[in-house]
Amino acid sequence: MFRSLSSDNPMLWPSTAFAGVLLSSMWGLTLIDTLAVAATAGIATVLAWLFVAIELPRLQARQRKQILSLAGIGALCALWAWSQGSNVQLLHLLDEHLKLVMLLSAVHFISLATRLERSSAHRGPRSYLFTLGGMHLFASIANFSSVVMVGDQVKRNGTLDRLSQIILSRGFGLAVLWSPFLSILPLVLEQVPGAHIAEIYPLSVTLALLGLGLCLLEARLRLPTELQTYDGYPIKRSTLSLPVALMAGVLLTAWIFPTVPTIAVVASLAIIAPLLLISVKQGMTAGVTAVGNHITGKLAEARAEISLFLCAGLLAGGVKSCISVGLISLPFTETNATVASLVLAAIVTLAILGIHQLALVAIFAGLLADVTTTPTLMAVTYILATGLSMSGSTFSGLSFILQARFHCKAREILSTNLAFTVIMVLAGSALLHVAEMLGVR
Repeated sequence: MFRSLSSDNPMLWPSTAFAGVLLSSMWGLTLIDTLAVAATAGIATVLAWLFVAIELPRLQARQRKQILSLAGIGALCALWAWSQGSNVQLLHLLDEHLKLVMLLSAVHFISLATRLERSSAHRGPRSYLFTLGGMHLFASIANFSSVVMVGDQVKRNGTLDRLSQIILSRGFGLAVLWSPFLSILPLVLEQVPGAHIAEIYPLSVTLALLGLGLCLLEARLRLPTELQTYDGYPIKRSTLSLPVALMAGVLLTAWIFPTVPTIAVVASLAIIAPLLLISVKQGMTAGVTAVGNHITGKLAEARAEISLFLCAGLLAGGVKSCISVGLISLPFTETNATVASLVLAAIVTLAILGIHQLALVAIFAGLLADVTTTPTLMAVTYILATGLSMSGSTFSGLSFILQARFHCKAREILSTNLAFTVIMVLAGSALLHVAEMLGVR
């Protein structure tokens, strides 16, 4: 029924070009509001939800069910809270994740300047090492398109062997721990009061390096024969110059202008960098034309991520409103490393059982918002849980790509990553306790 709205009535239903213009307008208005230039969040929120309404029929049935479920539960929570005297405003519920939607919209432009090139014909351990490292860095800016682009190069007979599955799933999942272009880091910076990127990075980068080291060790111990003959796709250094430049730009801007919100910096650089790169190579006219064509031709393809984040925001807002009027109570009044470890294990376990990790983070962050006394520990917990759920759950968007495009079996994905996931949960819990002993809050 939903899909027929847009396919059967192409002259009546708004086009993807119109939806792209809406989304780009939302980006500009949200950025203006984030930088405190003008109060434009209300108009931006309306445009964002109008985009979701227009693109809802174009979503896959499975995506639509998931998104509508999140929105429905959030709306029911809000109605329950209102019935008990909550004074939360509707607009506040709807704009819970507006800044993240701004970021997602901007990151979509990075694909304009991303091209894959092979660096050499290495085989064996060196090929595995450089393919894993290249995938990890490339994924930090290219989002899910990195999985498709690199996967198409390392697949054999239409599918992926176990080493290639490790490279794609964990290379991507571990990039979640530190990349501000993959949404979760900006999400926790917005949702966890008192969390700062400079305090999160020492822990999250340590975990990412540990995870990459475990991938190398596991390949040597569990798959030594396959490792010796592995023919991957070491990514050329020039391809990785963009993620390095973007990360340097984010960190440099944060150092020079510490009061400018990180999410605004990332959302700006994600569009400025591709525009400048194309303009330098082909001229300013070509750069502006490429950006305009992307807005009217490709930007609406971010429909699934945009809809998911907005509806998860509605869920988070609904949960918070219930807590504010005492409808939901917690068994503790503060957080610590032990609470963080329990939340980490809970999110990863529930994600493996089939609940979307973004919904889980929204629920837990909403439940614990008022009792979070250790913002850095909780922020790292949410980030690590999301990264491990991406790679370890057969229900994540990443795993769906592996199953649908590369014909990987769900059971094989789970068995390949389960031991790694458990070890990383234990290692994350240990690091959280060590950090607490060192005074990290």
